[in-house]
Amino acid sequence: MTSSNPTKTTGSPLPSWLINLLGFGLLITLVLASFFYQMRGINESMKKNVLDRTRMVAAIIEQNLANATLALTTVDNMVATFLRDKADFIVYLDGIDPLQPEELTALARETGLLGITLIRPDNSSVSGPEGWNPEPFTCSDNPDTLRYLGNKILFLHDSSRESDDLSCLLTGLDGTAIADLRKNSSLDTLLASLSKLPGIRRVELVTEPSDSKTSFVRLITDNGQAIARAGFPMGSGTVVVSLDAHRFLKRRDELRRQFFFFAGLLLVLGIFFSWLLYRFQQNNLDQVRTFEKALAGEHEAAALGRTTATIAHEIRNPLNALNMGLQRLRMESSNLDQDQEELISAMGEAVKRTSGIVSELQRYTRPLQPADDTVYLDRQLNQILALYGPQIKKQRISLLVESTTPISLQGDRDLINELLENLIKNAVEAQPEGGYLRIRLSEKNTSVQLRIKNSGFLLDSDQSGRIGEPYFTTKTRGTGLGLALSRRIAKAHGGTMEIIPDQSKEILRVLVSLPKKPIE
Repeated sequence: MTSSNPTKTTGSPLPSWLINLLGFGLLITLVLASFFYQMRGINESMKKNVLDRTRMVAAIIEQNLANATLALTTVDNMVATFLRDKADFIVYLDGIDPLQPEELTALARETGLLGITLIRPDNSSVSGPEGWNPEPFTCSDNPDTLRYLGNKILFLHDSSRESDDLSCLLTGLDGTAIADLRKNSSLDTLLASLSKLPGIRRVELVTEPSDSKTSFVRLITDNGQAIARAGFPMGSGTVVVSLDAHRFLKRRDELRRQFFFFAGLLLVLGIFFSWLLYRFQQNNLDQVRTFEKALAGEHEAAALGRTTATIAHEIRNPLNALNMGLQRLRMESSNLDQDQEELISAMGEAVKRTSGIVSELQRYTRPLQPADDTVYLDRQLNQILALYGPQIKKQRISLLVESTTPISLQGDRDLINELLENLIKNAVEAQPEGGYLRIRLSEKNTSVQLRIKNSGFLLDSDQSGRIGEPYFTTKTRGTGLGLALSRRIAKAHGGTMEIIPDQSKEILRVLVSLPKKPIE
């Protein structure tokens, strides 16, 4: 027979199921280490790819900025030369004959200018057409330079060295086409164009000073989209490129799912086989424990039965003799005073109470074999409540009974009556100073439920856990078998009885569930 106390053998310091589990754990660790190594390689590959693309974008930006700067400088020089030539021609014409507003208007129209304004040495001015340039200016405002004002290109020429009749002159040119060229050649337009390329979400040029002079790659989430954000320093700032990273994440997530699925499968298999080994090792031990427990229960029941039979035999006969003697003494002694009468009555009550305790012990130890009768549960409950009615009224206990239509089931009428009486009696005796008793009898498809709730529950946490145990009682006169016997009766009928104490509210709940189907 296998020993009930398992010991470790010399050849196997650990149980085989534990060794098996450790082996699977080591295998899972190796799989996870391989996974993290491959994930690191994938991350490094992604960073390299993102940096290469960012470096290429930075080169494109630098080259385009250089070309745009050169093109715009050339255009500005051409426009300045054109307007300077026009200014020299206007100075020449004004030197022949001072130009009037209508002549300036016609000249501007003929030369393709927006307008011409002449400033004389006496600060008088002549313009044509009238009001073509509402912006105020003076001859000291950066002469011989271009000035962009919206879609206008203004050129202020210092003519004081060429003519004594002029201090300066201002010419204007329609610069819509040149403005569009400057806009299309601007950095913002270039960045917007690059941001529309496939796989690129956004391109920025950060010109703020930064302590970091090295490239970087970060994986972020923007509006629910996976973005690989990379920065590459260049001469004019740091190019920051946001690339679409959903393919990378998809590949990484697939690899992660595969590895974790494999690791989870290994873990499940390891636990399963370890559990099989454990169950195999514990099977014999469980069988022995079950056998020993059943045997101990049978021995306890047999010992209790023998003890009860002995008590009933050895005590009941003397009790009967005492009871008969007390009755004869009461009948034959006519000269007893009041104290002697009270003493004989007290002795008779003690003999009766002792006989009741012996009978209750016999009922608890006797095997229960319920009869198959039709029991009307609501009627029996009302009969017991009528029996305890005077005591309930005397103790000022508030009684509330909730019951549906007549409820019947198959069972032993006497045993169920005893169950109901024990529960009602226990609830009433728990409230000697008053309280309340709530009883609810209901019927379901396959069972009948009796719920009893009463106040007056004053036991502590240690005693609460022992409610319903045989021989546990807090009453001065009681065996502690009432609730235990009620539970046995419910179990014998195929039902259950739950005892639910609530210390905070000082109440006790009892739930009895009995099946409605006939007992086979």
